[in-house]
Amino acid sequence: MRVINRIFTGAEYFAKGVIFDCRCCGQCLLSHTGYVCPMACPRQIRNGPCGGSLDGWCEVYPDRKCVWVRIHKRVSRGGTDCPSLLRSADPKLFFTSSYLNLLTGRDKLARTPLPYLDLGANRKQAPVQTESGLERKLKSGQFVFTSEIRAPRGACPEIVKKQALILKDHFDAVNATAFLNGKPSMPSAIAGAEMVKLGVEPIIQSVARDLTKTAFISELVTNKMHGAHNTLCITGDYYQGDPCIKQVFDMDSALMLYEARHLREKGAIHFSGDSMKDPPRPFLGCAVNPYTTPMNVPIRRLKQKAAAGADFVQTQLILDLETFRSFMRKFCDEGLDRDLFLLAGLPVIISKKAMEMLPGVPGVKLPADVVSRFAASTDDIVAEGVRFARHLIEEVRRMPGVSGVHLMLFGIDHTVLPRVVEGLR
Repeated sequence: MRVINRIFTGAEYFAKGVIFDCRCCGQCLLSHTGYVCPMACPRQIRNGPCGGSLDGWCEVYPDRKCVWVRIHKRVSRGGTDCPSLLRSADPKLFFTSSYLNLLTGRDKLARTPLPYLDLGANRKQAPVQTESGLERKLKSGQFVFTSEIRAPRGACPEIVKKQALILKDHFDAVNATAFLNGKPSMPSAIAGAEMVKLGVEPIIQSVARDLTKTAFISELVTNKMHGAHNTLCITGDYYQGDPCIKQVFDMDSALMLYEARHLREKGAIHFSGDSMKDPPRPFLGCAVNPYTTPMNVPIRRLKQKAAAGADFVQTQLILDLETFRSFMRKFCDEGLDRDLFLLAGLPVIISKKAMEMLPGVPGVKLPADVVSRFAASTDDIVAEGVRFARHLIEEVRRMPGVSGVHLMLFGIDHTVLPRVVEGLR
């Protein structure tokens, strides 16, 4: 029987590999994904695309079409319906026959999309549900300002404190970045705990690239213990160093949101079924790239994340204002403005080296007029960077559906950030 199974599996793998680029996961989702294999994505995420996709191309392999953009095009045919939430792949089924698993029912659970939680309509108008100060401010109608610190590469809480104290009186919440570029650093949860001690409201970044389901739930517990009540669930950029490292992707960001929201609503860990006394109840964030094309793709992805449990969304860097205006009109037309608080991600460019790096940031669209603006400036680049960031803030805050801004520093001097928001609050 084992020999027959191997022969059958090998024949299936060969045939489906030629036709569908099959990766032999043993739990085929082709009927859900327009007959494009999602496991062909370099991250092997079961819901996508990630935020690095731009103009339909893959972040990891820029010469290849993004697998998940292809899937959305085939399945949606230009529509904006909410996609099904597909489960994580079951590793026990890898390199087994999907046909045999279908016949025996062995893969039934893995093939069945997750049922979305009933979270109600017009969620932005619902009473405050968490201990997050950011949630309270957003639901009061306040236009919020957030920014971020860079977690140090070593055990240096003084660096966290120095950055956080600069931002404390000027920003409503501060992201503790996590493992930038996939490189080791102080964990976001630890940096966030240090900020809590200083009276700074942290947003903890949880990264699918680095966390198993078990580690993710444990991180939520750690955050609650330290008084950190905001969690941003992101896929994470792809580490491309040499030698390469094994990246986790046990979940994608939508599945992280689902696990965290299920725990918050039900008091139980979804993937294990274990109940938890006094569970974490984080205010949940996600990310979106408004420049992923066609535009229905990021809209569908955002609908999926909202249905999975997101409360707010931070965008990829906004440099092309006209495209972002079009995105925000679609965001409001589709009713996403009733459920999600949107924070526009804006750059603060204060060094020429950082400006040169921007075109290489995954998912970032750098318009020619922005390049020309900085090249033609007679002032020093810091002054121009502050002026440009303030211009962007004034533009996006007038757009319906924008609830705040998230400033990302391209440079190393955090003392510039308070200058950007001075007088704008």
